[in-house]
Amino acid sequence: MDFRFLETGFNTPAMNMAIDEALLSSPLPVLRFYRWKPPGLSLGNAQAVKGVIDVEFCASEGIGIVRRITGGNAVLHDRELTYSFIVDESLVPASIQESYKYISSGILRALSLLGLDATMNNAVEKGEKSAVCFQEPSWYEILVNGKKLVGSAQKRTQGKVLQHGAVLLDSDITRYSHCFLSHSEKMVASLSERMTSIHNELRKAVSYEELSRAMQWGFEEALGITLKKDELTSEELRRVEQLAAEKYSSDAWNLQKI
Repeated sequence: MDFRFLETGFNTPAMNMAIDEALLSSPLPVLRFYRWKPPGLSLGNAQAVKGVIDVEFCASEGIGIVRRITGGNAVLHDRELTYSFIVDESLVPASIQESYKYISSGILRALSLLGLDATMNNAVEKGEKSAVCFQEPSWYEILVNGKKLVGSAQKRTQGKVLQHGAVLLDSDITRYSHCFLSHSEKMVASLSERMTSIHNELRKAVSYEELSRAMQWGFEEALGITLKKDELTSEELRRVEQLAAEKYSSDAWNLQKI
């Protein structure tokens, strides 16, 4: 199966979420890799802001706040490769958990190519709910040494499945925790026990380009797809600019739960 492969580089939080939404209209399946400049705190679609997110801290640090159309909890996007995978619903398992497993198998293969012994989480323990993505365990998310390295979210809409997520090259756990009003030394300690990064696990720096190559190979090998390098069309770009300006740059959308 042929997939459009887009590598859109650095964009603002608003542009990144606008591109993902615009690509839901793609007639062909899509795999997209991207980065964030400035860093962004992406919130789950129904996530509260008031009493949860430290909006003033984010502003002082130049961290843009943006709300995703997918669910889940808040992720700080900075030193990572973010992927989005968009495909017709009919081409993935009907079960949300099984479709996560299917899509994430490409990431699992990529990490193995980098020398990481990664596994899928298949035993979720129920505990106190957290607003922090990397503090909240989920079925079939990717772990290394029992710690979460990839945070993903999925939505089904317009007959399509959109799954996007962060593959952490490195992380600043203290900065991440400061994005929440509940920030504390206890939160930092808890996050340190629950999340990790490629740099932490391999004890060496891995570049975005190295991870991108491994991710491309991983998806092609695990899913049996062929990636065809592509770019946004002029119509997609028009839609992206509209969505970025009218929706993803708007406090009415991003801070609607405040």
